[in-house]
Amino acid sequence: MTTAAPCLILLDCQMDQVQPQDGKVDPENQVVIDRIATLLHHARNQGWTVCHSQQAGDRTKPKTSPIKTLRPTAREAVFVRPGLSAFSDPYFHQVLARNTEGPCLLAGFSAPFSMLATVFDAQTRGQALSVVTDAVGSLAVEPRNVAETRAMAFDLIGRISPVLDWDTVSEKWLRAPVDA
Repeated sequence: MTTAAPCLILLDCQMDQVQPQDGKVDPENQVVIDRIATLLHHARNQGWTVCHSQQAGDRTKPKTSPIKTLRPTAREAVFVRPGLSAFSDPYFHQVLARNTEGPCLLAGFSAPFSMLATVFDAQTRGQALSVVTDAVGSLAVEPRNVAETRAMAFDLIGRISPVLDWDTVSEKWLRAPVDA
């Protein structure tokens, strides 16, 4: 049985989402960056649909530059959106509509804000999204640290959207089949 290729959605993989004012990326977010890079590398090599959704600084440009290892290629759709949800870009849903066979995997940053808004909108629209929990990061939201902020976000996200841990994603999509 062959599983249809997923659509990988990278949400807010921008420097302002991982680099606080002190300029130091939290070690937990560095792990998330590395996991997203692994997932993105595999997706590109396997011909998955990959799209990037970035918050706008103005109407046409992203708020800040993408994280270096997660930059979009010329062949990947980039949505620069005005609102929190990826669905605030009027064309975003069209990419998902074309991916009717495979699952939509959501990874990226801004867990308690853009990620949650996107999950709410997907639920409202009847669009299935699976959030890859170990490939989602966040800046700390005071008084919480990064780990507490992520936990708070996933307490809510997990109630409205399917979530996948890294082991499940690795087993299902990242491991090459063993030749018999």
